[in-house]
Amino acid sequence: MKRYASEYLANWATKPNRKPLIINGARQIGKSWAVKELGKTVFKENFLELNFEKKPQLSQIFETDLDIKRIIKDIEIVENTSISESTLLFFDEIQNCPKAIMALRYFYEEMPNISIISAGSLLEFQLKDIPFPVGRVELYNMFPMSFSEFLLATSNEKLIPFLKNKENNVSKIIEDKIYAELLNYYWVGGMPECVKNFAENKDYKTVRKIQEDLIYAYQQDFAKYSPLVSKDCLIDVLNYISQNIGGQIIYSKLSERFTMPTNKKAVELLITAKLLTKIENVSVNALPFSSNGKQFKLLFLDIGLLLCLSRTPFENLFYAKNINTNFSGAWAEQFVGQQLLTQGFVPLNYWARNKTNSSAEVDFVIENNGEIIPLEVKSGASGKLRSLHLLLSENREVKKAVIFSKSQTGVEGKLHFLPIYLAGYQLE
Repeated sequence: MKRYASEYLANWATKPNRKPLIINGARQIGKSWAVKELGKTVFKENFLELNFEKKPQLSQIFETDLDIKRIIKDIEIVENTSISESTLLFFDEIQNCPKAIMALRYFYEEMPNISIISAGSLLEFQLKDIPFPVGRVELYNMFPMSFSEFLLATSNEKLIPFLKNKENNVSKIIEDKIYAELLNYYWVGGMPECVKNFAENKDYKTVRKIQEDLIYAYQQDFAKYSPLVSKDCLIDVLNYISQNIGGQIIYSKLSERFTMPTNKKAVELLITAKLLTKIENVSVNALPFSSNGKQFKLLFLDIGLLLCLSRTPFENLFYAKNINTNFSGAWAEQFVGQQLLTQGFVPLNYWARNKTNSSAEVDFVIENNGEIIPLEVKSGASGKLRSLHLLLSENREVKKAVIFSKSQTGVEGKLHFLPIYLAGYQLE
């Protein structure tokens, strides 16, 4: 399956004076696969993988000291290979060897011609306890597959040009096809194993089973956080968020079984584990954005896993049976937020004002080429835009706002209406 991350890695491989690369992201999103593909396509036979989870004894190489020449020699002996400037050295599951993270600095300073990529999950748990090689490494955040990657994987690549189409010239039969595949993406999501299985078998039930297994695996990881927060609290919080995407977070409501400070810690850990993304409430009167206090919302890792956690039946999604309007709105917001992240709009923000008899909220606010752009998401063809109009009236310097919905492309003053499937592409 083609991943756009592969293009990023290929560009990195051709950089002069490139730094060691750290790929960060949740488990099972394809980090290791992307690096191995780079090894096959660019570095050919000169690829060496050290997996610190499969072979924990490899950590001993880094324990004595961080003498890079000695480390290289020890790796060559243990792996019975030779390492040269044409070798791609891949440290996988590097979170299991904190000293290897520290060594990246010295690889850059003393052996900059050796190509090194490291990947891991839960990296932030290790980085808070060790010196981070600031300025000596390049960081790349990886996410689940985007909608366009999903279309590529499912042999719908001819639809991709329509995701970049600025003109309102998409025929109804094509648009119906895009929306049909969008529903498939809602169900399958962007986890590579789910996408691969669906592309090969088109079996919705099997995809749901894979998603259940992935969620179970994530929950088993919660045992690693148990000294900090109860596994039961983490599960409660995750389940609550799956039912309340797009809602402002009130810690006391996340789990009735645990205290507010415990719930807050659970949220922080789930954000660190990349299962949740924090969206902060910001002021939109100037750049850079400034936070408006403690208000925030949360986005889930993947829309397919979200629908699985919320136990949405297949029939309800595809035949619009008994779908709560709030749920459909939350799914649309999750979809747009997920596409924005894959397109590099990090961090995500939103705008909200809470005053007596005058509350208002706009789903997302991004900075694009020095321009502040509010984004509103509607699950249907239309909807009220009172909050968006209020934001624009109070912030005259904002010249453009985008509404993603099932409406046709159009412009009314500062309002730019776009089909929701264009999320992440048409913001210029």
